[in-house]
Amino acid sequence: MPLPRFDRLAPSARAAILTVARAHFARDGKDAASFNQIIADAGISKTSAYHYFDGKDDLFTAVAADAADRALAVLGPWTEVDSAQALWEQIATGANRLAAHLRDHPDDRAILAAARPDGHHPWIDQLLDNGLRLGLIDPHPDIELITLATAAVIATVDAWTLDRSDELHDSLAPTLTLLLSRLWNTPNDLRMH
Repeated sequence: MPLPRFDRLAPSARAAILTVARAHFARDGKDAASFNQIIADAGISKTSAYHYFDGKDDLFTAVAADAADRALAVLGPWTEVDSAQALWEQIATGANRLAAHLRDHPDDRAILAAARPDGHHPWIDQLLDNGLRLGLIDPHPDIELITLATAAVIATVDAWTLDRSDELHDSLAPTLTLLLSRLWNTPNDLRMH
C-alpha cells in the first residue's frame, strides 16, 4: 500500500496520480507498464514518487485497491431484507450494477482482472446473516465453511465476469443466484424464480 505521505496529499492529487497509473496498468498490464512513464505522465518527480510508493508493485496495489473501492461503492451496502425474494433481488441488483460498472469502466475491469481480489467483504457476512435469518442457508456442516465457500463462489463469478470483457450481460445475476442457492442448499420454495 502507499506510504503515509501519499495519504497526506490532497484528494485531487491522489486521484490524479491513481488515474494516470490506472490508465497505464490497464493498457500495458502490470508487468509491462513503466513506473518512470507513469510518474512522468502524472507530473511528479521520481523522488516524490518514491516518497509515495515503494515502487511499481506498490503503486499497482494502490490502483487495485482504488478500483476495488469504486466497485464496492457501486455494489452499495447490504440492506437487511425481510423476504427471500428481496434478498435474491438485492443480490441480482448488485450483480447487475457491478456488471454495468465494469462494462462502462474498462480500466477498472482490467485492473481488477489483474489483481484478482479475494471477494471477501463485510457485505458477504451481512448477506449470510440475513440469509440465515430467512432460512435460505443451511448452516451445515459449518457456517464458517459456508462463509468461505460463499466468498469463493463470489470471487469465482467475479473472475469469470472480469475475463469476459465483451460478454458482460444479463447472465451474471442468474448465474450467481443459482450457484449461491445450490451452495446454501436453499429450499426450492425460497429460490429465486
